[in-house]
Amino acid sequence: MDDLDIHFKLLGGRPIYIEQAGYLTIPPLEKIVDINMSLYNSFLASLLIDKSMIKSDLDNNVTNFDIFYANCYHNEEFKANAFAAIFLFFSESPTLKESDDSVYIEIGKGQINHSNFNIIQKIIRLGNNVEIQNEPEFKPANSRAKKMIEMILKNRAKQPKVKEKIDLHSIVAGLAWKDNGLSLFDLYKMNIYQIYNGLYVSNNIDNYHHTITALYAGTLDGKSIKMADIHWANKLK
Repeated sequence: MDDLDIHFKLLGGRPIYIEQAGYLTIPPLEKIVDINMSLYNSFLASLLIDKSMIKSDLDNNVTNFDIFYANCYHNEEFKANAFAAIFLFFSESPTLKESDDSVYIEIGKGQINHSNFNIIQKIIRLGNNVEIQNEPEFKPANSRAKKMIEMILKNRAKQPKVKEKIDLHSIVAGLAWKDNGLSLFDLYKMNIYQIYNGLYVSNNIDNYHHTITALYAGTLDGKSIKMADIHWANKLK
């Protein structure tokens, strides 16, 4: 399945077939709210585990699925959270399995394994508008440099976090009260991908109309504007 198919499935709120695993569905907002948003975020955190987040050196052959499976096997709290997440997205109860040459997670008649875990993570990231942001990696040249870097990282951790001006709650509220024909009830039936798509497209349409109005009013120099670049139907980045 290519990226365009995935985006159309997410936009339509349709289940997405994962080879060997079965159908994955991004839940609508109303289901997430019923679950509890903080718990849902913890579900995402467990499924989107990434080997780049681990500070110790790993063999290049180690995969995200290896890290995920190992955490499920050795950490009961992580396993309970991860299994609840798998059940939410696949509507099947998972079980850890091992064979002579591989490990996998059985879900119904399918399985999550090395070959499909990356696409599962990709769809969950896209479906929930999640961006993985890795901290820059510092490699000290000597012991003094190591101490300096440890001090920098320690001080960085103390810095106050910048409060986000926009979050999912504010987006839903804004779209609901915006003059676009949508109500809170409509938005609660949508998944997170659809809601963010609505935000981006609405902003594009507003910007396009404001630009057209300014051009007609003579308050904007048309020579500096490429209309094709600002059209509201352009692909979202």
